[in-house]
Amino acid sequence: MATCLLGVGVFLLVAGARETRLFQSAELLAYDKFLGWRAGPERTDPRIAIVEITESDIGKYDFPIPDDLLARLLETIARARPKAIGLDLYRDMAVPRDGSRLAELNRVLQQYPNIVGIFGFGDLDHPIKIPFAPALAKSPDRYGFNDFPFEFGAVRRGFLVLWDNQQNIYPSFSLALAMQAGVTPEQTESGLRIGRALFPRFDRNEGGYIRADDGGHQFLLDFKGPRKFATYSLDDVLGDRLSNETWRDKIVLIGERAESAHDFETTPLQVNMPGVELHAQAVNQLLRAAERGDRPTTSWSEPAEIAWILAWCLLGVAIGFVARKPVILLAACCGVVTGLAAICWFSFTRDLWLPFVPALGGNIAAAAIITGYTRHQERKDREALMHLFSRHLSPNVAQSIWTQREEFMDGGRPRPQKLVATVLFTDLRNFSTASEKLDAAGVMDWINEYMEALACHVSSHDGVINKYIGDAIMALFGFPVQRKSDEEIRRDAINAVRCALAMSSEIQKLNEIWKNTGRPAAQMRVGIFSGPAVAG
Repeated sequence: MATCLLGVGVFLLVAGARETRLFQSAELLAYDKFLGWRAGPERTDPRIAIVEITESDIGKYDFPIPDDLLARLLETIARARPKAIGLDLYRDMAVPRDGSRLAELNRVLQQYPNIVGIFGFGDLDHPIKIPFAPALAKSPDRYGFNDFPFEFGAVRRGFLVLWDNQQNIYPSFSLALAMQAGVTPEQTESGLRIGRALFPRFDRNEGGYIRADDGGHQFLLDFKGPRKFATYSLDDVLGDRLSNETWRDKIVLIGERAESAHDFETTPLQVNMPGVELHAQAVNQLLRAAERGDRPTTSWSEPAEIAWILAWCLLGVAIGFVARKPVILLAACCGVVTGLAAICWFSFTRDLWLPFVPALGGNIAAAAIITGYTRHQERKDREALMHLFSRHLSPNVAQSIWTQREEFMDGGRPRPQKLVATVLFTDLRNFSTASEKLDAAGVMDWINEYMEALACHVSSHDGVINKYIGDAIMALFGFPVQRKSDEEIRRDAINAVRCALAMSSEIQKLNEIWKNTGRPAAQMRVGIFSGPAVAG
């Protein structure tokens, strides 16, 4: 009962700590590790290409890129008939600022409707923080916000849509590109359907998150896309070193890679991932969802996750109750870590995120506490037993009783059993005649001194004093722990004989003492028998 209460207490502590976000950072680290193991191989996606502006490009063409050069870049790609062109560059102002080259850029933006721009999302009252290119103002399907949720040191989630206080809906940059490529999102009661896959809205307590920001329609990025996309520099395009097949029927993203541009994000896979590559990962995930039905990573409901953690805490209670030795406890904990990690990893490969750290912490804490409690109780019980028997048993017998207590104890009482034991009887010869020479007090002192002197030899020879009968002692050898071999039975008989000889020597010493004090001498009679007996 006490162990169950301790287990429930551990669970309540773990659940409370989880609510305070104590495990969140560690859980997200485990999540990041799983993401890294599950991430896509070193290959490219033939549907996506990237044009990155490098430091070399900035040195040659300046930055921001002048409007006429950007127009030339866009038109070169657009003439190859890609499915969509994503311009991950803010163009809310003309470059140069006098607008002398803006007309050419506006012409290209208006001529090619598959070019998608970006804007920076502000807040619910002022959604447009950094405006999109003015030439796209009349085409809301041609721009999207390029923001990602950033929490606990990395980007792990993406947006599908955001909305403001007037319920105006704004698509993300990645969703706008996917829509240009032919993906049609459909709003349902369960979430947003992207082709063959349903994207439920991210919950604030999803997986290892506790009270996360769940504004808009978010989803967990799976990073199953390629580690490296087909990437070209700005100079490759403007230098006419690429054929039209490089862009045909593809989604082309244009963004910055230069250190001076500061457009990098930290993700579970890479510390400094260019923002344009992060958008490419999101687009890849949406295309896979639409074409193959790849669903985003989800998790159980909150009650189911609590039940999961409780189950691992109870398993820890069972381990702590069974694993009485530190070595066994360590081995069991290693097995739990391996087993729990394997289960969580298997589920993660099937897009299900199970709480790992709280379950592991609860299990190990419960196992350690229950083991400590059990060992403490055993120590108390042993001390009580040893104290109880220390006056009558040798340390070896008491230790044997403790070690094998489960074999002969039943509900706190000795279990009835048949065994082979050796019984030793001693009494004083002519006790009545000798006692008549002393008064009552003298008789009691004389007999007590005799009993105490002889009793110590019983325990020193691994015997047990069964009872005192007047001037007689009945001692047992081979009790209460049943002997399992003839050698052990023979040793008990030998111990009884040696005990009797030691008692005889002790009587001789006592007689010398009593002779000097005027007490009568004693003569001891001994009887020894070995055979079957019933004990209980």
